[in-house]
Amino acid sequence: MALEYVLYASADVATEEILAFMANAVGGEIVGTFVRRDALEVTAYRDDPGDEAPIGGMLGFTHRVTATYRLSSRATDEARDEATRAMIRSVLSFFTRYPSDGVLLHDDSRIILQPLNGPVVIDSDWEDWTEVPGMSHVVAGLDRRSLPQPLR
Repeated sequence: MALEYVLYASADVATEEILAFMANAVGGEIVGTFVRRDALEVTAYRDDPGDEAPIGGMLGFTHRVTATYRLSSRATDEARDEATRAMIRSVLSFFTRYPSDGVLLHDDSRIILQPLNGPVVIDSDWEDWTEVPGMSHVVAGLDRRSLPQPLR
């Protein structure tokens, strides 16, 4: 079973643009409707009006785009760690390129990071910040705090 993370954001971006952005951000290639890179697959799209996830309303933002990250459970630990770093770098790059409200969730319930009134804040309780080699460099300078977990 793959590990799954989902980015929900209020950015006003078309599907083609977010898919191209994600391919560039993770260093992958577009294969049909998703991006593939080693142990990582990303499906990114603009949600149709009426198909928005309820998470936006629950957290106080208008949900417009979704990016689902799947990390292969069959990959080596090193490949999965690199996929995790690529995912976090791409989410941080997304919020830099498209300043907006949003959230990155693990298993649709655990908040991993979230822009709070502008800057991205990372949940200090997520183990991968310290367990994945090189991750501390990826998130250096970001505010870390225990984020509320209203979905758990």
